[in-house]
Amino acid sequence: MWHLFVRDFVAGFRQKILGYLWIVVAPLLGIASFVFMQATGILNPGNVGIPYPIYVYIGTTVWGLLISSVTTVAGGLIANTDLVMRTNIPKIGLALTGMANLAYNLVINLFVLLLILAFLRIPPSPWALLYPVMVLPIILLGVGLGLILAVVGAVARDVTGMLVTLLSLAMYITPVVYTAKFSQPLLRAVVFWNPLTYLVDAPRSLFVLGTIAHPEAYGLAIGFAILVLWLGIHSFYLIKDKVAERL
Repeated sequence: MWHLFVRDFVAGFRQKILGYLWIVVAPLLGIASFVFMQATGILNPGNVGIPYPIYVYIGTTVWGLLISSVTTVAGGLIANTDLVMRTNIPKIGLALTGMANLAYNLVINLFVLLLILAFLRIPPSPWALLYPVMVLPIILLGVGLGLILAVVGAVARDVTGMLVTLLSLAMYITPVVYTAKFSQPLLRAVVFWNPLTYLVDAPRSLFVLGTIAHPEAYGLAIGFAILVLWLGIHSFYLIKDKVAERL
């Protein structure tokens, strides 16, 4: 798994002008459009309670962990088709090889976040040390979904793309780039019952403010993530032996 991580990591930055500097530049470019729209009045994120660049950076970073974990695990078997066919390496290990890259990106994003905080002269809360633990549930949710898609995607390869598209839409009913406090009762209820609302907002609030607005709801969201992970592992081992026939 380590050699596969090194291979994929080096290949990801080969023949790029900025090379490894792109690891730091990419997260900043990712929030530039939202910060610009908020500064010009095009986007009204609501009363976020903290400087908007920090709000949107942590929100998009946590959301990116979900999308990356889903796509990485879902494409793990297809990306390592030769190893699935020719070796006896456990298939779940091949599906999870990209998670090392995800962990590395998390460290880099945390480093960039500290740079932003230093630039804005805002100290993180003492609870910021728990940030890697607080984002773990949303990663587990992504891994669970990815394991289901890893075996289903061997048969229907467009399923992963469809789910990622749905998750992209779900971002707009989740407080990622704005507070998602709608006046329409139905949308307000959807945001309230959306587990991603708390999986995104709790790490951000704890990192900057040192508090969690809805600890009970965050606990229920963690339970939901663990349930999806269990279903993903169960589904993977149920179907994994038929995957090689479909690759």
